[in-house]
Amino acid sequence: GSMNALEQAIRAGADAVYLGGHSFGARAFAANFSYEELKTAVDTAHMYGVKVYVTVNTLVYQNEKEQLLRYVDQLCELGADALIMQDVGMIDHVRQRWPEMDIHASTQMHNHSDAALEYVRSLGAVHAVLAREMTLEQIKSLKSPIEKEAFIHGALCIGSSGQCLMSALTLGRSGNRGQCAQSCRMRYRLLDGKDREVPAKGRYLLSPKDIAVLEDIGKLLDSGVSCFKIEGRMKSPEYVYQVTKIYAGLLRDVQEGRRPETRPEDIEDLKKLFNRGFTKGHLLNDKGDALMGIGRPNHAGVPLGKVLYAGRNGIRLSLTEPLRQGDGIKFEGSDDGFFCNRILKDGLLVNSAHPGDVVTLEGKAETRAGDTAVKTSDAELIARLSETPERKVMINGRLLARVGLSLAFSIGDADGNKAEATGDIVVEGRTRPATADELRDSAARLGGTPYELGSLEVDTDGRAFVAKSALNALRRDAVQRLTDMRTRVGKLHKGVYEPPELSLEALPGTPSLHVLVRSAEQMEAISGIVTGDIYTEDASLYASQKTDCPALRLKTDRLVTVPTPMTGERLLVTDHGGLHVYPAENDAVLDYTAGALNADALAVYFHSGVRRIALSPELDLKQTADMLRAFSEEYGQLPPVEALVYARHELMALRHCVIRHALGESECGRCRRERFSLLDDTGRLFPIVTTERCENRLFEGKPAEKDIRALAGIGVRHFRVELLDEDAAQSREIVMKCRRILEGGV
Repeated sequence: GSMNALEQAIRAGADAVYLGGHSFGARAFAANFSYEELKTAVDTAHMYGVKVYVTVNTLVYQNEKEQLLRYVDQLCELGADALIMQDVGMIDHVRQRWPEMDIHASTQMHNHSDAALEYVRSLGAVHAVLAREMTLEQIKSLKSPIEKEAFIHGALCIGSSGQCLMSALTLGRSGNRGQCAQSCRMRYRLLDGKDREVPAKGRYLLSPKDIAVLEDIGKLLDSGVSCFKIEGRMKSPEYVYQVTKIYAGLLRDVQEGRRPETRPEDIEDLKKLFNRGFTKGHLLNDKGDALMGIGRPNHAGVPLGKVLYAGRNGIRLSLTEPLRQGDGIKFEGSDDGFFCNRILKDGLLVNSAHPGDVVTLEGKAETRAGDTAVKTSDAELIARLSETPERKVMINGRLLARVGLSLAFSIGDADGNKAEATGDIVVEGRTRPATADELRDSAARLGGTPYELGSLEVDTDGRAFVAKSALNALRRDAVQRLTDMRTRVGKLHKGVYEPPELSLEALPGTPSLHVLVRSAEQMEAISGIVTGDIYTEDASLYASQKTDCPALRLKTDRLVTVPTPMTGERLLVTDHGGLHVYPAENDAVLDYTAGALNADALAVYFHSGVRRIALSPELDLKQTADMLRAFSEEYGQLPPVEALVYARHELMALRHCVIRHALGESECGRCRRERFSLLDDTGRLFPIVTTERCENRLFEGKPAEKDIRALAGIGVRHFRVELLDEDAAQSREIVMKCRRILEGGV
């Protein structure tokens, strides 16, 4: 998130850093880097042999394409080692424009299966960041040869990676575009089918703890993962240093044959810097309380003591941990707190207190007797971590100082770089020639440089006179030359983008209306009035009705890790893995969950063999028109796209049961008999649907409707209605209303 944090990551032992510029990164609210700062960051990291991966991992609107390509040109020219990307259209464009630049498939691409990994590999990605909801066993089963990266520490999304629309569609801040409002960290009430509140164990029902693999790191090393990612772009430099140091040490333990172990004091320091409570996540099958922190969504701190009194005379605490001036504290009952500036003990002002002491704090916060206090910031720890040891590059050197030859100093690193500086002809020392030890001592003075001398060979004849100023200048010259070699940016070959050749389905002469149903009752109610396809995600309903209803299409499961082989079926494909598996042998339509916001993305998906593509609900009318116009200019016809004009969108897909966790294990199964929903503090309702795998899907409470006539006016010819729990009469009425509009009626 900042240059300071980057330097701390390097000092703590990172092999690579990932960071974002001011545009097109999935953490728009991090500090991020200007172009000049990016150049400095790349040079700094490369000096220490550390790679730099730059995030360009948002979905891109049509009017942003040229800006993105110019930005990528800059990143390639300044020496970034890889680009982390999500948008398939931009990946295809960048891969052809800069064929030597490595592309990493962002976790936002929902890399959760071999099929998904093979699809991103077919786009040209060489490395994939795995979905955070994958289990260790699922990772072990992967066969794709693509390099795999896994999250090991930091914030978790409870929704499936890259598949969350909740922030975008309810708050206007898209997680796919780096602006997530963190809906999962907000407060909710659990309601039953009659909209009555059901008592739950907490209010933050979607908020997971932070993943912390720690001593289980060896299991991941054995799973085929080659890169471990620590989330740190919204964290302090001190946090970045501490967490990186811990994991670098654990990896050293494993690589050197020791059992990986953490020091309790290191973990305690990490908790003081930031934690929401630690979980092993889906990765190691944590569930319920082990996974979720529904009592509080923010920094939990570490226990500090108990409130004995709170009033006009201050807040009196009985301490269980040390407290110092400058420490930050919070009271758990109210989540309110302050930084301690004045601490009184026995009526006297003190700068610190110890466990067992009773102190009075002068500060304002909402609390009461019996409340518990936690420490959320430790002044001594921050001061200590601001003085971290420098990272050094080990080098070897050779000094040649023989009478009659040029004075020469050379240094080389483990990567094979060798820098040599030469001076004047060495003359004989008439009074006292320099000894080998004196020459070695002068040449080895590398203080203030990034280097540490491992060995130094001194080749002298015992007669040479060498001025210290000359040797110092030679040493500085050699150091600068070696630094230039280590930070040198290789020139990448620039290619030419060629759009894919497409064979597109012609647009229908009259608009087609497609409907997604979720029950046999809905299907029967609308089957005679639908002019296009009928979608269902019920495999049994599809199997029993597909012969009698040739318009029926099966919606595939976007969270399944091993796609079911199918041939000759009519499918609504929902994810990249499905694109790798299904279009060649089946009649495939691509759903909006694939996320196409520009003409290049449409082209890539059409090239994958799909008949038509559903438009993302993140597109407004102008953005849709821009995309269709650009596509038509490139390919000579409007694309066969499908607009959702009535839907309660699926906002979040969870590999977690909110209901079971909120009510307790003994209540498991109630979701089969009753309906539940979440209610946020603004009054928005989110119905919960539970799948056969006991996973939850969160939907919009109110339908989103779009202007059919306006969409038809820009060239859309396919329209969709998505039903959720409407009865037969409601379903028929909704579909008929849309059909009348399409036919020019009211």
